[in-house]
Amino acid sequence: MACSKHRVALVVVGLLLVGVVVAVAVPLSLRGDQEKNGKYTPRFQGQDCYPEAEGKRSAVNKTACLKRGCAFSTDVPAGQPVCQYTEGQYRLSVSSIVRTSLGLQATLQQTGSAPFGGDIRSWRFTFESRGDDIAHFVFDATDSSRYKVPKPVDVPARAGKQPKYESRITNNHSFAFEIVRRDTGTVVWDTNIGAGSLILSDQFLQISSRLPSRNVYGLGEHMHETFRHQMNRTWASFARDQPPSWDAEANLYGVHPFYTCVEDAAGNSHGVLMLNSNAQEYSFTELPSLTFRTIGGILDFYIFMGPSPEQVIQQYTGAVGRPMMPPYWALGFQLCRYGYNNISNLQEAVESTARYQIPHDVQYVDIDHMDTQKIFTVSEQRFPGLNQYFQELQSRGMRIIYILDPCLVANETDYRPYEEMKRIQGNIKWAVGVEVPANSSDTDGAILGYVWPQGKTVFPDYLKNSVKQVWKSLIVDYRHNLTFDGLWIDMNEPANFGTNEERPFNWPEKDKPYWSLKCPSNTWEDPPYRPKAAYRFDSSSRPARLSDKTICMSTVQGDQDQYRHYDVHSIYGWSQTDATLEAARLATGERSIVISRSTFPGSGTYAGHWLGDNVSQWKDMQSSIIGILEFNLFGIPYIGADICGFFENTSTELCKRWMQLGAFYTYSRNHNGITYLNQAPGQLGDDVAFASRDILRIRYQLLPYLYTLFHQAHTVGGTVIRPLHHEFPTETDTLSINKQFMWGACLLISPILEENQTQLEYYLPKARWYNYYTHEQLLQTSGAWRRETVDGNSKPSLHVRGGCAFIQQEYANNTHFSRRLPLTLVAALDGDGRAGGSIFWDDGVSINTYENGQYLEAQLSATNNSLTVSVTHWVPSADWDDLIFNTAQVLGVSQKVKSVYLQGQPQVLTFTQTEQLLEIVLPALPLTQNVTIYWSV
Repeated sequence: MACSKHRVALVVVGLLLVGVVVAVAVPLSLRGDQEKNGKYTPRFQGQDCYPEAEGKRSAVNKTACLKRGCAFSTDVPAGQPVCQYTEGQYRLSVSSIVRTSLGLQATLQQTGSAPFGGDIRSWRFTFESRGDDIAHFVFDATDSSRYKVPKPVDVPARAGKQPKYESRITNNHSFAFEIVRRDTGTVVWDTNIGAGSLILSDQFLQISSRLPSRNVYGLGEHMHETFRHQMNRTWASFARDQPPSWDAEANLYGVHPFYTCVEDAAGNSHGVLMLNSNAQEYSFTELPSLTFRTIGGILDFYIFMGPSPEQVIQQYTGAVGRPMMPPYWALGFQLCRYGYNNISNLQEAVESTARYQIPHDVQYVDIDHMDTQKIFTVSEQRFPGLNQYFQELQSRGMRIIYILDPCLVANETDYRPYEEMKRIQGNIKWAVGVEVPANSSDTDGAILGYVWPQGKTVFPDYLKNSVKQVWKSLIVDYRHNLTFDGLWIDMNEPANFGTNEERPFNWPEKDKPYWSLKCPSNTWEDPPYRPKAAYRFDSSSRPARLSDKTICMSTVQGDQDQYRHYDVHSIYGWSQTDATLEAARLATGERSIVISRSTFPGSGTYAGHWLGDNVSQWKDMQSSIIGILEFNLFGIPYIGADICGFFENTSTELCKRWMQLGAFYTYSRNHNGITYLNQAPGQLGDDVAFASRDILRIRYQLLPYLYTLFHQAHTVGGTVIRPLHHEFPTETDTLSINKQFMWGACLLISPILEENQTQLEYYLPKARWYNYYTHEQLLQTSGAWRRETVDGNSKPSLHVRGGCAFIQQEYANNTHFSRRLPLTLVAALDGDGRAGGSIFWDDGVSINTYENGQYLEAQLSATNNSLTVSVTHWVPSADWDDLIFNTAQVLGVSQKVKSVYLQGQPQVLTFTQTEQLLEIVLPALPLTQNVTIYWSV
């Protein structure tokens, strides 16, 4: 269509609800462009009616486009699809509107035909004001019969009194609406951008919205090349046993339909969650706009209004669940590999780490410790005395985590896990009436697949409460055989080997029998719209299917078989985590921790995550920063990548640099795969070992600060590892930074990420900064890029932000011993000579210490030539009553100090002043005591 210069006229009907304005748009032109600063910008865009082509014009078939009822033309502007929806083809119009206590409900009637069939003629649009900060809207069938994600969302029960938003229905004829930020007028959600922006049918739902800016982050889980999203890209999301890959835009292990957007130069931000667990896509255009597509359920959206980026995440985690509080030991360094193969190799990895005095808190075993890969077993031939060895490590202050897969072998007599699950009818089973493929059903109707054990497997249904109870009892009882402190749940997408494949799977065990699960043909296995989540993993010419690498979609789950796996597939991992954490806590009597491969919104309440089976290559190390930033947005701040890489052999330089980066992951684990080079840091020679030791000692010094950040995330939400723009959203450069990150508001990490790197370039935002290693002060009157020379001996650049105060602690070889050592109070003064912070401390292992009041908390502040510690909460405990401060460091003291006093008394403390660092020796001051230190100049 030609671009018209006529504006759109809006006739306001005048129905003002709680934060809601209903209006009718009367377009005076087909295009309705908007005027801004004397120029006209596109109001509408052509919606892609052939998304399978992924924007490639040559891949669009004209005949197929016209058959779908769409318009085909190659005479469209660059970036526009050649196959587009038309309003006459399909639209939804408002037939009635009803006020509610929270907003409104509008009934929508369909005209025309949906592009992929499955017409449902009547829909209900519900808009709700959920407090001042959260807007909620839903598109559901009027009979409310459609599948809904069985996950509660915690939002205010009442409408906001002064909501930050208002909503307007902008088109009744072809339904469209917008959500506007009240104080700035910014439209944060706008569906009035062309035909096809809203399509609702049985197995194809689509909604498009204009974006207020291109500064969009999140949506996962994928291997993104940049942290800020690129436009004109489509990403699929459907939980899959798919390692991070640069060869395809493959959806990975988890599903996170949540993004944040920095709207304007003032840094105002919002977040959007689509609560949907069906296979889905996120498609960006250059308008800019974003389209959500899904093949089932309802469109259920929450808008979080911030306005700061951190407030957005606080509001989001308040709705889906605050992050769990990890035990203190889980912040220590962790070591694992798939392929120790025997207990001697395991012992050598542990002892090599100890020989170099590398801090080491947690030791793992992978599936190779099991008897033929069956969970809840140990190979006594290859790992004799494993339990005794683990107990020995625990006596040395270390902790143990081992792996559990969900699949249970079904062809062995008296294998308790299988027998227990079968007894309660607890496994995922075929739906009644489905044509079940040969040899793929257990005697009770459960689906049979093939994973790691040597035999066909069943898959427990964790949406059943009875399964959760059996799973917990299995874990609790098994700890009597093999001790542990935390659990790692893997393969829980769920994974299945060789599904639908015609050629034999390349099994790790040469003598393993081959059998391939073949899924039947029906609308759930092969829906009318095949999303990008369905793609081939083998070289055959067969069509890609949703069930590839997993189980069949036409199975059922739930206590009443009420859920199709088609709908709940992507919440399988989420449904397993709560029971696993509860079991770990029952078994250990402590807080424990769970690491899950597959995640969904809310998983962070129960588990941490690692970024999957990466490759030992530089670009995978670099991209891990994007992954850890995104998962902090997703409410899973306990996050890391396999340090030094999982697949392929690492190099000494790569592993050294990755250990230096990984020392600043919140979940710091070195892990590699079977048959590859040993890469425990003590097994790669002096260069890697000493560099690993030195940087991990710095990590351990900073653990009290990191632990306090987790407490803040657990209680009020927000990130732990933080993008720079969350602290400096008005600085344009921060919006696209991929290679730096922050711990909270105070520490800026700029790692060395390239092979043979000699120059490190990093951005310092506008603030006063201090080099952590040298205490050199760097005053940035405006944000600027800096460059420094690095060599093989260099560490990552680490800067402390002026205005921050925090606690350090002396390091030891694990946290069991470091937690007993003296503390240092650090204050980095800003330009006004002030600094502030806090410390949270508990016993590090007990459950719900904050909720039960069993903790110590103190506020730290520096101002007017003084430094104070004010204890705000304290109960007696051996875990902190004996802790002492023995040092205080004040950075940025520019005037020459004459004397230093304690508690206002004439006692003069010993101090040194180098450049602008004031270092004070303290007389073993208890952490439980209020402290005031004063210096005269």
